[in-house]
This record gives sequence, C-alpha cells and structure tokens, in this order.
Amino acid sequence: MRYFIFISLALIFTVSGLFAQEDTGYFKDGSKAVLFQFNAFSPNSYNGGVGGKYFVSEEFAIRAGLIFANAKQTLPFQGTAGVDGESSASQYGIFAAVEKHLTDSRISPYIGGGFMLVSTSTERETAEADPADQQTIKNSRGGELGYQGGSEFGFALLGGFEFFVIKNLSLGAEYQLYYSKISRKDEEVTQGNVTVTFEQGSTTRMGLSSSGILTLAFYF
Repeated sequence: MRYFIFISLALIFTVSGLFAQEDTGYFKDGSKAVLFQFNAFSPNSYNGGVGGKYFVSEEFAIRAGLIFANAKQTLPFQGTAGVDGESSASQYGIFAAVEKHLTDSRISPYIGGGFMLVSTSTERETAEADPADQQTIKNSRGGELGYQGGSEFGFALLGGFEFFVIKNLSLGAEYQLYYSKISRKDEEVTQGNVTVTFEQGSTTRMGLSSSGILTLAFYF
C-alpha cells in the first residue's frame, strides 16, 4: 500500500504538467463533489458507504455521508434431517467533517475536524438436528461475517491536501488525530423461552493515522 501511494502521487504530479489551467479558482461557494475511495486505480465506496462534499464558502467545505452494509450466510444442517441455521450482520452509520481550505489553487491544503457514529448488529441461528435445540445468538462476542455488534463514536482533527488533476477531478489524502469509543452490545443467547445475557464492555482508541487510500472527488 505504501508503494501504491508513492506511485500514485508521482503520477499525479507528472500528469499535472499536461494540463494548462489557471492556478486558482478550482472551487467556490456552492461547489459540490461526489467522493470515492481510490484504491488499485479504481474508485470504491467512500468509508464503506456514500459520501459527498459541499463548499459553503470559498474556504469552508462540509463533507458527509452514510455508512451501510448487510451480510447474510446460510448454515446448512449436515445431515438428512434437522433445521438449517443462518448468520447475518447489519451496519449503519453517519460521518461528517468540516474542512478549512488554505487556498483554492490546484494543490489546496486544508485543516478541519469530523466525527463518525456507527451501529452494528449481528445474529446467528444454529443448525440443529432437533429444532427445539436451535439457539439464536445476538451480537456474539466472536462476531459474525467479520462484524461485531456494538456502537462506535469517534472524532478526529484533520490535516491534508486536495490536488486537482483537472478542473472537475481531484485526489486527496490526509492525516487524522483520532479518538473513538466502541461500546459492545450485550450478547444474548436464546433457546426456547430462555434468554441468557452476557455483558461485553467497551474499547477506546486514540492515535494518529493516515487514510492510506486516496480520496477521489468528482465536482459538478
């Protein structure tokens, strides 16, 4: 990934010499963009969802979006009878940030801050020979399909740059000084009419990170 970023930045600055455009005025009050994550030379979803940016003035931009994911897997009973199981997970969230751009030129550094709020739920029904033995496990401590049930809140201070390859297309990267807290949802194991609950606690994180993947913005 590190080499990909270096190569991508080198290509950006090489390509920039091919375009004869003015040095300022790349965005203005009311400029809008759709955001993507740029990975392996192809655009992907932004932060696991959809995102956009809107300039409320020539200096300040608001970016925001929605995070959503759903996954489901059938767990067949390994036998001639019995009942099949199923594993599923869902995730929903929002994120938003404010950017203060220091210039409106082709290379525009910015600073800012943002937050994220995400909720994840998981559920698994076991495959059993006798349907009466089937268990429903909500928010398993081990997670389901790569997801763990819980709520996450985080905020970060931002610092980065946006580079306009052409007038309506830019690439950007940033560092984030972040703090987040993940509160795990209680695990609930139900069999028949009996439900047993297990508390799972919370986790806090703080550190400095880079997005690692360039942000691709299409302005319109």
